[in-house]
Amino acid sequence: MDQFDEMLKQRAREEPFPLPEDYAGRVFQTCAALEETKPRKRHPYRWTAWAAAVLALFIAVPNVSPAAAAAMKDLPVLGAIVRVVTFRNYVYDDGFHSADVSVPELEGGQAAQTVNEQVRDYTDRLIGRFEETCEAELGREGYLGLDVTSAVVTDSDDWFTLRIDAVETQASGYQFSRFYHIDKATGRPVMLKDLFREDADYSAALSEEVRRQMEARMAADSDASYFPEELTEIGPDQNFYFNEDGELVLVFDEYTIAPGSMGMPEFAIPTDVYEILLK
Repeated sequence: MDQFDEMLKQRAREEPFPLPEDYAGRVFQTCAALEETKPRKRHPYRWTAWAAAVLALFIAVPNVSPAAAAAMKDLPVLGAIVRVVTFRNYVYDDGFHSADVSVPELEGGQAAQTVNEQVRDYTDRLIGRFEETCEAELGREGYLGLDVTSAVVTDSDDWFTLRIDAVETQASGYQFSRFYHIDKATGRPVMLKDLFREDADYSAALSEEVRRQMEARMAADSDASYFPEELTEIGPDQNFYFNEDGELVLVFDEYTIAPGSMGMPEFAIPTDVYEILLK
């Protein structure tokens, strides 16, 4: 076997293996022709083996043929890496009021930098509002608190979602969140509106489904309470994420469409509600 391997290596060094001029184009065509499947949980060992095989292919082919190397240099980077590298912290405690803000800084190209700017602007406004209220309440009894945390909701080969959770406390607590998404395939940050065609009335379709689910929950559970009439539209920056089953989940801040006892309501939207509206 070793002798046979050596023969192959020797032949690869000595004989040219020219590729067609449209090599790169064929690669793109093949990728585009692949059937799209519903997102599913991948077995970690299968993913590792697949990734190793792809890596071996991308390393081996250019080394065998200079023509392949020239053609592949124009291929886009698939599945850009996005990772949390540092945390920005803000801590305040004057004996009456306190704040603890901890948010991540991302690394991974321009999209990550855009998300960093958005998160920084958002948390700066929260901190500014907290400090202004502290100054206005100076010397008065009462407590004001601000807590901001984060979590990576999704980090797959083609999608990244960061969740920022905030709780403002003054007499009672108010909880709200923001979600930030990066489409790794395009290398761009994404809002809800970016999922749909420009001419698609996704707001009406999603709003109707959420109201339907509200009514169904209240009919099934006497303790459930929602305000369907308060949901007039789904905005372009509506909070959302994709769950493990690949379902689109809409998330609403506390008190916006339900009493505080319901927390932050979430609604998983069936694909057939919006599938024809997608880009």
